[in-house]
Amino acid sequence: MENLVRTALAGLVVTGSLLAVSPVSAAEKHAHGEGELKLAIEGNKVVIELTAPGSDIVGFEHKPSLDADRKAVAAAAAMLKDGGALFAFPDKAGCKMQEADVHSEMLHDDKHKHGDGDHAEFEVHYSFSCATPSALTHVDVRYFKAFPRAHELEVQMITQKGQGAAELTASSSRLTF
Repeated sequence: MENLVRTALAGLVVTGSLLAVSPVSAAEKHAHGEGELKLAIEGNKVVIELTAPGSDIVGFEHKPSLDADRKAVAAAAAMLKDGGALFAFPDKAGCKMQEADVHSEMLHDDKHKHGDGDHAEFEVHYSFSCATPSALTHVDVRYFKAFPRAHELEVQMITQKGQGAAELTASSSRLTF
């Protein structure tokens, strides 16, 4: 079943990749304040992928060179890893976070280049298991409270009801399925 969820997310990635081939340039696609959230529900599994510019998360996108910057990145990674605090499902669904993986070139302490150092992003993969998936009607996304520099999340989702898209903001942060 986990493979079905990963396949569904891969489909969203392919769809997003096709949109990326549109006439919009890479510079236009990268926008401060704007992140992406992909969500897939299959059976009792919920998988979420969050991608956000470093500027939304820590206030900068360069490789941290100062101790204060490194501490800010480490603290942000810890906050991002706490998916239970960032995503609130209905209590009746009984969802528990199973896994969270945070990736960013900002987290690497080595001298090798891991991507475009001027536009570092955070990518986070979450996996939840829900005891009563029929009670999954929405998720309250608390991302904007945790990261007030963020302005919006473009959402793509696959749920038991089909595919959908939405835009979340600090004032409209509930994603209803």
